[in-house]
Amino acid sequence: MNLRGIANRSTQRINPNLPAQAKASTGYTTGASGKRVPSYADPVNITVQIQALGKKEIEHLDALNISGTETAAYVDMQLSAVDRVTQSGGDLIVIGSATTIPVQLRNTTWIVTAVLEGWTVSGWCKVGLTRQMPS
Repeated sequence: MNLRGIANRSTQRINPNLPAQAKASTGYTTGASGKRVPSYADPVNITVQIQALGKKEIEHLDALNISGTETAAYVDMQLSAVDRVTQSGGDLIVIGSATTIPVQLRNTTWIVTAVLEGWTVSGWCKVGLTRQMPS
């Protein structure tokens, strides 16, 4: 049973889903200067629902020493977060540019900094996101 799908039918009436793309982290390459450059798989079209972080989630991200513009998103696929121990980068979510998307979210890129709820068998997750600087 996909409880996320059932709940989403109700929540999207108040907080619409947004078109986006997910880019899975594939590690990094090393540039000529020796600098590590993150690399990503080809983008996959997804639908996300952006929501505010709860108090405990904010505290969790704060304990990870993550700062910046942060939010949560529900996604109908599994995503991976930044992992300092294994030195792997987080997946990216790129919000689209449609006029139906709120202006403050259009054309923004977010890195997955934490998997807040991972429901692998059900095929969805809730992730903590940190906004990235435009490139």
